[in-house]
Amino acid sequence: MIQAIAVSLLAVAGFIIALWWTNIAEIAHKIVGASMAGVAALFDNQLSDDAKEAAARRAGVQLILGGLNLTWRIALALAAAGLPILLADFAGLVPGSAVLDVMLRLDYIVIVSVLAFAAVKIVSRLRRSETPHENGGSQYSPVDQFVHNLAFSGPTVQKAAARIEARLIPRPAKPEAAKPIFVTSLARGGTTAVLNALHDAPEVATHTYRDMPFVTAPVLWNKLAGGQRRGVRRQQRAHGDGMEIDLESAEAFEEVIWKMFWPERYKRSSIALWKVADTDDQADRFLRHHMSSIIRARNVQAGSQSVQKTRYCSKNNANIARIPYLLKSFPDCRIVVPVRRPESHAESLLRQHDNFSKLQSLDSFVTRYMADIGHFEFGNLHKPFLFPGFEPKQKDTHTPDYWLQYWTCAFRDLLAYKDKCIFLLQDDLRASPQAAMEGLYDALDLSPDGQDFEQYFHSNPDVAAAKHFDPAHLQEAHDIYGALEESAHRDLLRNVI
Repeated sequence: MIQAIAVSLLAVAGFIIALWWTNIAEIAHKIVGASMAGVAALFDNQLSDDAKEAAARRAGVQLILGGLNLTWRIALALAAAGLPILLADFAGLVPGSAVLDVMLRLDYIVIVSVLAFAAVKIVSRLRRSETPHENGGSQYSPVDQFVHNLAFSGPTVQKAAARIEARLIPRPAKPEAAKPIFVTSLARGGTTAVLNALHDAPEVATHTYRDMPFVTAPVLWNKLAGGQRRGVRRQQRAHGDGMEIDLESAEAFEEVIWKMFWPERYKRSSIALWKVADTDDQADRFLRHHMSSIIRARNVQAGSQSVQKTRYCSKNNANIARIPYLLKSFPDCRIVVPVRRPESHAESLLRQHDNFSKLQSLDSFVTRYMADIGHFEFGNLHKPFLFPGFEPKQKDTHTPDYWLQYWTCAFRDLLAYKDKCIFLLQDDLRASPQAAMEGLYDALDLSPDGQDFEQYFHSNPDVAAAKHFDPAHLQEAHDIYGALEESAHRDLLRNVI
């Protein structure tokens, strides 16, 4: 009996070693990836019919070759498992039938399977800990990419998801989202840090990564995707700024809805601003109901024991292009605009533009993902907003003065709304985060609940070299910044008093 068990373990070891040596797991992963990529291409609305056909053909060839690769590896593994049994039988140590009898016993199968599974997990963890993390590759599996491509195959899918959620999960006749909060600025202006500081307010509900990819049906998707059981390892986001994210992290997905109702605006190389005359009642109703869905989704996830969330809050940098629209359509809203020093802001925009240009060139799914969620701030997808006076083709996007001109035109346009928006200086958030955020909470009618706001913001001064910019343009930007600074400090003083 002992000899039969020993030989059987040698057979199992031979089988596992052969599979590991031939790298069968990676081959199987590639086969799944090829099949998913082929199907996902059919749902990719950015591909032509010819490109979809070519992708499907490519996937078919890869599946055939992958099947042949799997076949010889499995055959080799079976031979490695059978060799110890044949040798033991040939040497007269133990009959092959006795070894097979042991291996077919239920208790043997269970014990060996558990031990093998544990060994594989331990080895995998050890190999992961020894392998440095690389930020260059895609963070999305083939299955993730397939689901994403399906969700964003066209605006009708997202609208249909919202309708299905409305039918399956009854919602109040009147949307329950009052006094929504819109955090907006040019990208790299500090909106993410401000959003994170507001996200932790007990009454605030925001989009999170948990809502992707069916962002218009957050309650339903949360149930279908496994709720709180679904999780991902916390990791750095692609911006390379040290900020870590997971499924619970707040993020900017509201632009998906604006793209659904104004698709034509995004088809050109630049995007026109939204005016009061652009008001769309259907879009406004959809947004109100969506805000309510986000509030309900966060309350469901938080549980009945938590303080009920009542205020919708979004970070959407594109809302900087539709301030008059928001004030008209959502008269009870609060618009928060973080403001960063022009030279520091322009330098950061240029750095991220170069970063994402490289990322999007290396990984086509990064390009698809950013386009689907409406992030055209920088990279190869860059579509600037046509602020008055801005001429996109006058300067190279990979130069500092392009981004300084963009900053100047954007914030000069915002000066017209200095009495209707809440301006928040990046310098104040760095130097006195507690006072700045408590003032903002007071202006928004939120309760700080004893939060330590220093954790959300960098404490080092926000400086950049002025020599990289045209002096006359920089002086104009400083004049605009001075006017915004005066307005921001006046608002802060009013809130403190």
